[in-house]
Amino acid sequence: MGILDRISNMVKGKVNTTLDAMENPMELLDQKVRDMETSLNTAKISSAQIIGNVHETEKKMEEAKQESADYDEKVKLALSKGNEELAKKALAKKLEADKQLASLTASYQTARQKADAIKESLRDLEEEIEKTRAYRDEAVARFNNAEASQKVNEILANVETKTNKINLDDIERKIQKKEAMAEGLGELRPDSSLEDEFKKLEETDLDEELKKYKQ
Repeated sequence: MGILDRISNMVKGKVNTTLDAMENPMELLDQKVRDMETSLNTAKISSAQIIGNVHETEKKMEEAKQESADYDEKVKLALSKGNEELAKKALAKKLEADKQLASLTASYQTARQKADAIKESLRDLEEEIEKTRAYRDEAVARFNNAEASQKVNEILANVETKTNKINLDDIERKIQKKEAMAEGLGELRPDSSLEDEFKKLEETDLDEELKKYKQ
């Protein structure tokens, strides 16, 4: 298991352990994203060193190749001039360069494989971070909607309880009782219609009074 896998498992384990204790899981998701980003930055620094070593080894390989080729030409030149002793010295240098090239090639291949594996792990971690960010945005909306729905349902449940529910039948009975009482009081008032008729008889007839003036 690579370092990035271990880091990822540690983060996931931390999430699972803390999730139930968190009142707001969005805070946990935010922390997870921050932890993953920190891990990614740390891994990038380490991978940069490995990739840098690969390039350095590759450069040394090219130098060893060139050195081997140069001594190969010197061996040929010394032989062409009939100087075998000098040719042997040049050949020894060439063989030394070839040996160094073989060692560097083995180191390069190992380092290259590690660098490629690191790059792949970095890409996987970046994708996981992006997925977590996307899920976090979705989760925020779902969490907020759930909280709002819970509050609405709590309010409705409270309104519908017996202590808060309005009984319209009771209100109607009270209103009818008030109306009946008002009608009853109205009937108890004295009948003034008869008195009104006698008062009309006592009123002065202006037409009759006018006739008196004419006579």
